[in-house]
Amino acid sequence: MSTLKLFFLVFILFLFSCRTEHEGDCLNYVSSPVTQVSMLDSGIINQPINLDFYFNANNGCGNFYNFNVNTIVDTIVISPVVKYEGCVCTMIFQNLQTTYSYTPTHLGYAYFKFPQSDSSFLMDSIYIHP
Repeated sequence: MSTLKLFFLVFILFLFSCRTEHEGDCLNYVSSPVTQVSMLDSGIINQPINLDFYFNANNGCGNFYNFNVNTIVDTIVISPVVKYEGCVCTMIFQNLQTTYSYTPTHLGYAYFKFPQSDSSFLMDSIYIHP
């Protein structure tokens, strides 16, 4: 009977030894390089324009989270952010797609830059008219 109790005690200790107090640390946010952007050539001031983004997640724990958007003079730099949540992830490379809605507030050209994996930028523009 005592060996059975000892066995259960060791078994319970084994189960809980795999748990750590840092289990919630498997969360990471990464700006993802853009593989392709699809958008119109022109738009109307104060009316939303959709930009369709295509980008990748490096494993099965990655999902679209939000956009990093920075405006530098007359150029808008947009980068999708992937949220990696989970400690054990499938090693499946995912192709993701999402839409960014841009509402122009100025007439003329709106210039866009989208970061690439080799530290360069994919660039495009939209002409905004009244």
